[in-house]
Amino acid sequence: MIVRQFNEQGIKAFRGFLAAGRDNPQAPVPRGMLEDDALTKPIDAAVEIQQRQLVMRADAAKYLNDLLEPLPEHEVAVNAGLWTWLSLFFFDEICPRHHGRLDIKNNYTYVFEPRNPRHFYRHLLFIGWRVLRVSPTHNRLLLSSTVASLDQVTTEIMKRLYLTRIPCIFEVLDRLYWDERRGRVRPGIVTSRSVKPGDLVHRFPSRIRQLEKTYDLFSLNADQLIELLGSEFQHNGELVALR
Repeated sequence: MIVRQFNEQGIKAFRGFLAAGRDNPQAPVPRGMLEDDALTKPIDAAVEIQQRQLVMRADAAKYLNDLLEPLPEHEVAVNAGLWTWLSLFFFDEICPRHHGRLDIKNNYTYVFEPRNPRHFYRHLLFIGWRVLRVSPTHNRLLLSSTVASLDQVTTEIMKRLYLTRIPCIFEVLDRLYWDERRGRVRPGIVTSRSVKPGDLVHRFPSRIRQLEKTYDLFSLNADQLIELLGSEFQHNGELVALR
């Protein structure tokens, strides 16, 4: 199948399916919409897409990055019709059935809203592609979850555009918040109930905001920025927040 994109009527129809699927969790996925000329149109480049199993966000990010490489990145990044169409194409992956029943989440999980600052980073397929584009190497912190869910770590990082624009920020985040020994994200870094020393939700963005008033963070490497963050973020190689 050639990749297409929804027009406004297509996006509206897809929203209608999401609403119907909540009312009837056993509803079939309307795959006929994918090639409906009244609801879709081909993208500018003839890109062929294949159904495949995408379990982890890293799998989806890699496949979609390769798939969409022929297209201008700045256009892909704001194409609501494309990403919403891809949601329908991979709906079994991003909304797997449990005992034959759909568990459909909020619309913004599947319907891409590039102009909405509260929703754009919550689209399950777009966010993996975006992470891989802005951080080709230091991305395991954000790509280690399943493609059908959006973890709080990824949400807290990607919703703050001022963070993602700092060149060394993803290496810094990886070194601070990835547990090398256990091969996973450090626990306790995204608690929102209370402020903890070195946490990701409160203290890290606050400290970055403080530092940018005095330093040109765009000119720093990871070692320099980690040193400036201070002892709150490290104690004998471990986050203070985890002690």
